[in-house]
Amino acid sequence: MSRIDQANSFLKMEQESAGSDLCYGNVLELVERLTQGELNNGFNNVRRITRQRLIDRLHFVNFSEGEIRLIFRHPKYNEMITRLVTPQPCQGEKVLGRWRHSDDYSESLEGYQLLGFLIENKRECIIAQSNRLEFNEREIALTLPEYGHEIVVRKVNRYPCRDIQAQLIQNGIIFSGRLAVFSIHSFLVEIFSGEGTSLKWINNETPGQIIFRAGEDIVYSGKCLIVKQRGNLQSKSLVLQPLSEPINRFKRREFRAPRQVLHPAPAICCIHPLIKKLIRLNICDLSTSGFSVEEDQEDSTLLPGLIIPEIHLELAYSKASTCKAQVIYNNRTDETTVKSGFSILNMSNEAYISLTNLVNKSMNRHLDICGAIELDSLWDFFFQSGFIYPQKYNYIQQNKTQFKALYEKLYLSPKEIERHITYRERGSILGHISMLHLYETTWMLHHFVTTPQSRHKRVALTLLQHIERYILDSHNFESAQMDNLICYFRPDNKFPNLVFGGAARVLKDPQICSLDRFAYIPYPMILNRTEGGLPAQWELIPSEPDDLVELAYFYKHTSGGQMIKALDLQPEHLETGRISRVFEQAGFQRERRLFSLKKSGEIKALFSLLKTDEGLNLSDLTNCLSVFVLESQDLPFEIFLRALSQMSQYDHRPKIPVLLYPLEYADRNGIAYERIYDLWVFVVENSDAYFKYMNKLFSRLLT
Repeated sequence: MSRIDQANSFLKMEQESAGSDLCYGNVLELVERLTQGELNNGFNNVRRITRQRLIDRLHFVNFSEGEIRLIFRHPKYNEMITRLVTPQPCQGEKVLGRWRHSDDYSESLEGYQLLGFLIENKRECIIAQSNRLEFNEREIALTLPEYGHEIVVRKVNRYPCRDIQAQLIQNGIIFSGRLAVFSIHSFLVEIFSGEGTSLKWINNETPGQIIFRAGEDIVYSGKCLIVKQRGNLQSKSLVLQPLSEPINRFKRREFRAPRQVLHPAPAICCIHPLIKKLIRLNICDLSTSGFSVEEDQEDSTLLPGLIIPEIHLELAYSKASTCKAQVIYNNRTDETTVKSGFSILNMSNEAYISLTNLVNKSMNRHLDICGAIELDSLWDFFFQSGFIYPQKYNYIQQNKTQFKALYEKLYLSPKEIERHITYRERGSILGHISMLHLYETTWMLHHFVTTPQSRHKRVALTLLQHIERYILDSHNFESAQMDNLICYFRPDNKFPNLVFGGAARVLKDPQICSLDRFAYIPYPMILNRTEGGLPAQWELIPSEPDDLVELAYFYKHTSGGQMIKALDLQPEHLETGRISRVFEQAGFQRERRLFSLKKSGEIKALFSLLKTDEGLNLSDLTNCLSVFVLESQDLPFEIFLRALSQMSQYDHRPKIPVLLYPLEYADRNGIAYERIYDLWVFVVENSDAYFKYMNKLFSRLLT
């Protein structure tokens, strides 16, 4: 591609073509209008500038190590060429320009007439007539005229780009190159020929898909029109116009996090991934899933689809948080302002907690998410609320020093394994709810407690509403690993049975939430493992992938819910152990073993032994044995007891909490169970129907 083509290819971008604005087709036409004096005709987008203003611009170009274009006319033919020079500090009425490239100098230029020079900026260009004084292989001396002309040639700024890879995909063909110039209205992309790819195949009449990469990261992808192409079979310069439509980054939801307008306004600070410039803008409104900002239209750089890998959220009264976000819309709010919306793609757990705290406190100042808790106050609250009833305290009292130390560490630990929300008024705790990251992408709600006197304040509903909103917004973040929510509750506990069990019964859709019933048995290990061995044909061995497949078939036939997926009872989770390593790194214990009870090689029951720090859950539901009986009629009670006794080699407690599924097996065999638990599983992705139910329930309870 010739330099004259490079000079012409982008100058006409986004020009006004009506009214009394100056319009021109290329730099040749612009120079003709300059030399004929037509730029003095009062165009709206042209203004005359003084020699001092020219000098100021030339000095800035020198300071930023930029370049200007010299325009020459052929001595015989009315053809023009351009050459790049770097201007040096001006000396009176002349300026020196050093050749930008060694091959820019040629003795043949001796016969060419110098017409003037061109300074290109983001939105405007400056053109001025000039004469050549002298030149050699190193530099050229030019005259500085008394005035020049500044021409606004586009509505928004354009920015040169470096080191941005580009791929244009059109009808199954991939063309590779680089991004040369960026604006939100158009791109200048240089495409190069490759093996097996002809640039003849680029069709101006067909839209394409453009992809920009900064290093290994894709930072933009979108549909575009090919407005113009120039070049040859080796390389082409394309002017592309993006089809900037709003995008839906995530599944549409009827119930979304409310946007808050905060004072003082937070701000964002980031490096634009394409133009490598620092951007700092105030946030108009903010939620736990996104935010919006405003820009001057002429300086706008945020295009729907643009991904910014690292944005610093400068939140008032807290340290800055960092997130990865994508622009999802770009709308004009008036003649000079553009509003852009961002969807947060990912952020660290610590950063998200800080953001959530800020947003939630703007809605309810009594809420505190994962904030510091004075442990004596928390224990006092647990006792006063009746959460620790006498039977539970008998369990706690035996190791109360250990429990105190465990909870002190838990509430001060990194938040990869625990979240909590506390409701306070005048320093007193009125409500508390927490959850544990117990399985790969599943969190368990537990310790849902409010004081009796807080009922008229609707504290329980407020806590539940906010923790569900937290889960809903954070589940899209890879760092959160929050696809499913589970909760064990007793059916005779009215409130959880209403909000959790009621949702499953009303919605009747296990793809949204499901309910499965367990018998809870604090089983005393009355049989010695050696004495209670299994008879011939029976064996209790580590589970294999086929055993979990068989369990899934059984569960689908009996329930059809989400328990198997939520509890990591799938073949792909048999050997992972990732979540156990997360616990270990945080200084806690978490181990899960799976065993299959088989008769003549056929699975009859599956045993899942989950061990965590004792007291992590005060009902020991995180430190128990779950038994899934697949063949109720072919598993004698005696064999069941003998199989339980084999667990003593992995759990040395004299009494092991057992969750038995299905409940019918316990009833059929006359097994005495202490209580019943329902396991509620909520698939966060399918949230709208559940939140619709919850809104109706809240409306009824709050009237």
